[in-house]
Amino acid sequence: MARHVRHKNKREQTTFQVPPPPPGYKGAHRAESERVLPRRIAGVAVAVGIVGAAGAAAHAMTGQFSPVAGGADLGGVPDHSAPIGKVETVHAVDLGSETARIIRQDQLAAMQAFNQASGVAQNGYAARKAAEEQAAREAWEAAEARKPPKQRQIEGWIREAIGVLAANGTQITEDSMDEIYTIIIKESNGNPNAVNTWDSNAARGTPSKGLMQCIDPTFRAYKLAGYDDIYAPVDNIIAGVRYTYARYGGFGNHPGLVGISQGSGYVGY
Repeated sequence: MARHVRHKNKREQTTFQVPPPPPGYKGAHRAESERVLPRRIAGVAVAVGIVGAAGAAAHAMTGQFSPVAGGADLGGVPDHSAPIGKVETVHAVDLGSETARIIRQDQLAAMQAFNQASGVAQNGYAARKAAEEQAAREAWEAAEARKPPKQRQIEGWIREAIGVLAANGTQITEDSMDEIYTIIIKESNGNPNAVNTWDSNAARGTPSKGLMQCIDPTFRAYKLAGYDDIYAPVDNIIAGVRYTYARYGGFGNHPGLVGISQGSGYVGY
């Protein structure tokens, strides 16, 4: 069996010397599958101790490797300065670049797998989120359907008034829906045309009117432009809420709501 001689060239690269073929030998270039070449590249890299990457090591473990054959497959070229008919020198190849290519392929494959997994996770999250929102919407619709028509109507007026108030600078959201609804039920029982004819305001000639039972001077002081009808549900709510904010700082100090929370009953405001 012919021996391969390994030595260092002037650039401190490892080289292999191989004997020439016997006379009359008609050699042929050996072509190997793409799956074999990466194994042999990695095998050579591991054999000469220049690869520490897990990706290349994994390729090396998948099959047999030969340092000499690997060097040839990597593109070794004959040393034309060597005496013809005696030996040929196969120059060392830049294994680092080939190893880096293999590692990059592994990294790209891993990244592709990660992105695919991430996409599946994101799609799963979006589906769960959509399902939760759909369930919440259906639950809200079911709760609304169970309410009496009168309550749904009043809450519709309140919701519209809150939108107008918020658009005009009042710090209010639909979180205040229950408080406003309670005041309306206690003050007028939800009747937009209600008029109080028996209290002290009525005795002075300024009876309370509408859903939140505003007297005319209070309504004129706290209404918004374009919402001028004291009997119109949204207009009356706007004035009543703005008055509550101006006098009590919000619903937390509204005397009727405070009375309910303390168990002493509702008190007109």
